[in-house]
Amino acid sequence: MYTIVIVEDEFRIRQGLGKLINKVDLGFRVIGEAENGYEGLKMIQDMEPDIVITDIQMPKSDGLDMIEKAKNMGAECTFIILSGYANFEYAQQGIRLGVNDYLLKPITISAVKELLVRLKEEKQGMPEEDLLSENNYSEVVRDMVLTTRENYGRKLGLEYFSEKYRLTPEYLSNLFAKEMEVPFSSYIKQVRMEKAKDMILNTDMKIYEIACNVGYPDQKYFSKVFKEYTGISPKQFAMNEATR
Repeated sequence: MYTIVIVEDEFRIRQGLGKLINKVDLGFRVIGEAENGYEGLKMIQDMEPDIVITDIQMPKSDGLDMIEKAKNMGAECTFIILSGYANFEYAQQGIRLGVNDYLLKPITISAVKELLVRLKEEKQGMPEEDLLSENNYSEVVRDMVLTTRENYGRKLGLEYFSEKYRLTPEYLSNLFAKEMEVPFSSYIKQVRMEKAKDMILNTDMKIYEIACNVGYPDQKYFSKVFKEYTGISPKQFAMNEATR
């Protein structure tokens, strides 16, 4: 069992995230909640959690300041940043401070699942395929998830999996949505957009090259989807990083 402290000034978000973590049931337990960085730092000292999920902009002491102070004190917990699109640039600052990952608002159960699977894989050294098999997903849905994460640049859709499994697209759509609690179309878009953001931040590839690499041969359409997902265009996203 891995312990989590949530630091978030909005009660609704803080409580909702805790419920999602418990609902996913991947071996993580929320042991504390704080509404600002000052309280969060005290909880880190007193409770020594394995993981801290923190917002960035909060009263009294913000998330980045809390993380820096906690690290200076020798805290060995894993830090995850909660970030809205408007302050994503601050999340990038957090990554430079040694933050392990980030979770974008609005928070979805599929995003929480993916985050916890990654965290558990890192801590246990267990392949994601084995982690998925632990959680009562059907073999078909496990394969759809893994295939999507490994082949996000290919032309993937319900029709592809329909032919592979000889099941109707309607059946697969309902099955995936029921088990993952998100439509397949939304899931593959999320995987592709997160990969695209990573490529923009960590490679010298041109936008059109990134678009092709994540499965969007039409750069204009890719830019439209990217903006819908992040709130800004790929060029703006890249410029924000370049000016840092």
